[in-house]
Amino acid sequence: MSTRYLESLFNPESIVVVGASERADNLGGMVLRNLLGGDYPGKLLVLNPSNYDNVHGVACAKSVADMPFVPELAIICTPPKTVPKMIRRLGKAGARTAIVMTGGMSRSHSKTGRPLMYSVRDAARESGIRVLGPNTIGLMVPARKLNATYAHMGAIPGRVAFVGQSGTIASAVLDWAFARGVGFSYFLTLGDGMGIDHDNLIDYLAQDTRTRAILLHLENVPNPRRFMSSVRVASRTKPVIALKSGRVPESEWFVHELPAGIKHSDPIYDAMLKRAGVLRVDGLGQMFDALETLTRMKPLRRESLVMMANGVGPGVLAVDRLAYLGGELATLSESAIEALAELLPPYWTRRNPIDLGYNASPELYAKVLKILSKEPELANVLVMYAPSLTGDSREIANSVIQAMKGTRLNVFTCWLGQSTVMDSREEFYRAGVPSFFNPEKAVMAFMQHVRHQRVQRLLTETPESFTDHLSDHSKTRRVIVNALRAGRHYLTNEEARGVLSDYNIRAIDTLFCDDVDEVLGAFSVERRPMDITLVHEQACHPFQPYSPNQKRYNCTMPKLNSEAAIIDGCQSLLEEYGKHFPESGFLGFAVQFSYQHVGGIEFSVGITRDALFGPLVVCGAAGAQINVMTDRQIAFPPLNMVLARELLRRTYMYKLLKEHSLKPEHDIRAVSETLVTLSQIVIDIPEIQGLEISPLLFNDEGAVAVNVAINLSEEPGKPIIQPYPRELEEWIVLPRSGRRVIIRPVLAEDEPAHRVFHELQSPESIRYRFFQYRKHFSREDVAQMVQIDYDREMVFIANAPREDGEETLGTVRTWTDADNLRCEFAVMVHDKMKGEGLGKTLMGKMIDYCRARGTSEMVGDVLPDNRPMLNLAEHLGFHIKFNQDEEVMDLSLVLNEPEKDWQKERLNKGGH
Repeated sequence: MSTRYLESLFNPESIVVVGASERADNLGGMVLRNLLGGDYPGKLLVLNPSNYDNVHGVACAKSVADMPFVPELAIICTPPKTVPKMIRRLGKAGARTAIVMTGGMSRSHSKTGRPLMYSVRDAARESGIRVLGPNTIGLMVPARKLNATYAHMGAIPGRVAFVGQSGTIASAVLDWAFARGVGFSYFLTLGDGMGIDHDNLIDYLAQDTRTRAILLHLENVPNPRRFMSSVRVASRTKPVIALKSGRVPESEWFVHELPAGIKHSDPIYDAMLKRAGVLRVDGLGQMFDALETLTRMKPLRRESLVMMANGVGPGVLAVDRLAYLGGELATLSESAIEALAELLPPYWTRRNPIDLGYNASPELYAKVLKILSKEPELANVLVMYAPSLTGDSREIANSVIQAMKGTRLNVFTCWLGQSTVMDSREEFYRAGVPSFFNPEKAVMAFMQHVRHQRVQRLLTETPESFTDHLSDHSKTRRVIVNALRAGRHYLTNEEARGVLSDYNIRAIDTLFCDDVDEVLGAFSVERRPMDITLVHEQACHPFQPYSPNQKRYNCTMPKLNSEAAIIDGCQSLLEEYGKHFPESGFLGFAVQFSYQHVGGIEFSVGITRDALFGPLVVCGAAGAQINVMTDRQIAFPPLNMVLARELLRRTYMYKLLKEHSLKPEHDIRAVSETLVTLSQIVIDIPEIQGLEISPLLFNDEGAVAVNVAINLSEEPGKPIIQPYPRELEEWIVLPRSGRRVIIRPVLAEDEPAHRVFHELQSPESIRYRFFQYRKHFSREDVAQMVQIDYDREMVFIANAPREDGEETLGTVRTWTDADNLRCEFAVMVHDKMKGEGLGKTLMGKMIDYCRARGTSEMVGDVLPDNRPMLNLAEHLGFHIKFNQDEEVMDLSLVLNEPEKDWQKERLNKGGH
């Protein structure tokens, strides 16, 4: 992740266009015409070996050596084979960024046989230049009059950033946006993405104050870990809307090798975008509809919707779409119904949607809105109008605009039709009111707002504490190590059950027998019916593939209750095994006594690993293969209880559990706990490649695993979301009070204790920390403090154990920029901890942590009268100076000396 030199890309003071000529079809010439047509204010130069004095009035140089100045940005439009050498020359000359518009470099090859786009990447790395492309449409920054593209039209200035991958899709987006009056702060495509990638741009745009929303068109995500980290940060402060193409195998441009147990790659992308807080849409139309509601509507206080129209038909269409999308139709109160009855005909339906009648006047629309605005339970209103002889479309539109002013209502509109209502839509646009062409699109856009808010709310919910981070699982670690040392990439059934037991996942009592005689011996002791399963090497691997043409394999004989039946059953199993798996080594028999009081809805849960996305947690139906694959849902570890419940809610089996379980909440919690534990297993033991429990059933104590299979890999799996760094925990003893305190990274579950910690601080301590007096901290405020991305920020808390949990005594946090150059710190210690040296301990731990991860500098702002903090900073070696503009003390501490020139320049500038 790096924003290095991106300011030179987006705001260059000088540009050279390489390969431009005055031929009408010349790519560089098209770009140059767009730069000139957009009134680019900086210096321009053309680079062309032909004997041109100028091109379109712009001076021309023959070679890099002949350039009269070093450009900040080079735009390369030359044949594929010339591009890598040109990149090297420009980089060595001092150019900071380049846009490579040349196409076909993924299909043109170098002398070594590699596609030339990789030669471009290597040349950029060697010379230090940042490259956008190849095969990009270019870049527009309308507010800076920069149109460095070959697009057919320019963009109007606005506050939306568009980052695409396809130039043709980008051209369509540009055209579509202009027709809708949507302006852009930045507009570009990545092309082949050999240098600058999604995560670099998202990091930059997340910090850009001119950008209010980010639109993404994705075809693939080369580095999911970096992408996830950057988007999670951006989506907390502004809407991020993504269109991911290639949803089905037939349309996938980039071949994705699927992990075991997964039939399509699209659900993986869906889970990633949801976890990152991104709203995913299904097409360009939905993208702009979602943009309309997310940027023009207020945050939703409630998710229910009221509808009103001058007729029944529009309301019926809207209700159908709302029900189909899982939305909620608001219920009108008796007081609202009575108030509306005084205005509407006696035959009106007295319910939502509200039929105003064919001849509804502007005054009636306004009065109905006023009545609805007085109802505390109503929050969102869809106002519809169909053209009629008795009403003036524009007057009604203006009456709606005036009536909604000063109300708490979220109002959006649908003026049906085309030729006679366009001026009304213009009125809504100028007033900042979302307006749509038909009821279906209006409701879809509203539900996208609902979905986005649900995702955002999910990411800030406080999970209940469940996982014990202090548990010792060295026993499981030894089992895994021994198996791999023996050259075995799976665990036996007995070993796999031992892993579950070590993590407190209950399993059905099982005996393991080497042969039929041992099975008979077990029966002679218990004398009760048993289920016998033949165990062989291939069956120890999870997510066994199944073909519809494959003959059914019977691996279990149930309820055998005599010696003869057992002998016959085992013989039958051996025959079946010999027919279906002759190459798979025989491992014995697993014996489970029948009637162990388990049952309920059958779930299949587990872990699989994707080569690109790392470990995945899966959950869905057990049983027939078609049901398993249809219902299987995906989530990324680590999980907490909130995220586990959300994963479970997405399955069809969740609905069955709610409807048919005798104890639905008990069973939902049991499955959720199992999912959280599975996510912890794969974090603790990254050599586990796959783990499948099928089925997972229930008894009075909770969830019970019936069958389990685990396979291994010598290559550890790495989650794309940084898990809780347990290795950073340490215990200390406070010198004065003698209290034992754990200093550890913060967890989302710490939100209640963290809120109490802030509420107990003195007003002066709060002012020192937040530079203002604050009496109240909302749950959302504190959730933002404790739900962090360990890749980007760190919070160490000092907690002391007590009977009802833990008490927070102090906290220190840092926010680190995308290039890991500079981090900003903030520290606060409980007022009653004065004299314990806790502030110094916390700061020391954070300084050591940031220094170890290679951060160059730690900075912070302190109020001038905060003498304790200033004394501590001086003791720790911070440089301190007064900032007259901000009236604060600026603190800085060098942690590591920067190695590269651009790092030194960035640190000296203090910005991009």
